[in-house]
Amino acid sequence: MHYLAFWQSALVLAAVPLVQWLWLRRSFGVSGRYTALVDELRSPRSAEDEPEMNEAELIAAMRAATAEAFGESVLEAPAAPDPAAPVVLRAADPAYMHWLFFGGIAAGGLVSALARGNWTPTFGLHSELFARMFGASPVLGPLVLVGGGVLVGFGTRMAGGCTSGHGLCGVSQFQRGSLLATLAFFGTGVVTSFALRGLL
Repeated sequence: MHYLAFWQSALVLAAVPLVQWLWLRRSFGVSGRYTALVDELRSPRSAEDEPEMNEAELIAAMRAATAEAFGESVLEAPAAPDPAAPVVLRAADPAYMHWLFFGGIAAGGLVSALARGNWTPTFGLHSELFARMFGASPVLGPLVLVGGGVLVGFGTRMAGGCTSGHGLCGVSQFQRGSLLATLAFFGTGVVTSFALRGLL
C-alpha cells in the first residue's frame, strides 16, 4: 500500500476546510453538522419558524435595544456601523445538505477502501491491537466502537467541537480554545495508545 508523504497529506487536509469555506462560507466541522441534523430530525423547521420581522424591522429593533442599553450617543459615534447597510443573516442549511455531507464521507471512505484492493466488511477495526483486545467477536467489537462513539459525542459537546472543527479550522485560526482542545484530545490519544501497548 502506497501512502502519501506527510507534506502531501498536510496539503490535502488543509484543502478540505479551505474548500469548505470558499464554497459554503462555513467552517468545516463534523459534530456541528451532526448536531444540526439531529436537531432537524427531532424538530423539523416549519413556516412558523420563519422570522417574524423583515430586515428593516430587525435593524430598528437592534438600534432601539442598543440605545436602551448604551444610550443614543453610541448610535451616532463614528465607529458605529452604517444603519442603512444590509444585514446578512445566514440561513440554516437544509437537512439534505447534512445528508450529502455524511454521504460524501461514507462514499470517500468506501472508495478509499476499495482502491486499497483487499477490503472486507468487519465488526471491528483492521488493527492488530484491537483484535488482540476484543478478538473477532461480532458483539463485543461493535459494542466497544459504539461506546467509543458515545464518548466522542459527549467530548465534542463539552469541547464545543470535534477534531475537524478544532484541529483543522480552529487551530488554523489560532483560536485559544481550539489549541487547548486539540492539545487535549491528541495528547490523550497518544498517552492512551502507549498505555495500551504497555499493558498488552
